[in-house]
Amino acid sequence: MKEHGYFQITQKAFIRKNNFLLVMKDKKSGEGDLPGGRMNQDEFFGDWLVSLNRELQEELGNNLQLKIYPEVILVHKHFINLGKHPCIILGYHADFLGGEIQISDEHEYYEWVDIKTYKPELLFSEYMLDAVKLYLKNYG
Repeated sequence: MKEHGYFQITQKAFIRKNNFLLVMKDKKSGEGDLPGGRMNQDEFFGDWLVSLNRELQEELGNNLQLKIYPEVILVHKHFINLGKHPCIILGYHADFLGGEIQISDEHEYYEWVDIKTYKPELLFSEYMLDAVKLYLKNYG
């Protein structure tokens, strides 16, 4: 009998400002990233949006206003290369309502990209590339 797998949960926000999507570049990997991150073990049985909001505040600062829609819009596989952790990505749609983005030291930069013309393969790779392409196909 095969052993059951253990997987981490990564929650990512597809943050939109009209027809623009917020993308970031991760410092450690040099790869494209979206705001959000892995759920802590003590957050599993709580409200998962609290976990997502914690990650968003850590990565984007406390001075912005977002409307996060609670329905999961994307479920995808992911692999954290640094540490070799298999993950499940849960993607949420969010609207940028205002404020100032102050990225953490986890990311090199952020930018707003046009969802109609953006070429994610220039920044993203592997599973995150697949997830962003799927999002753009379904919501772009």
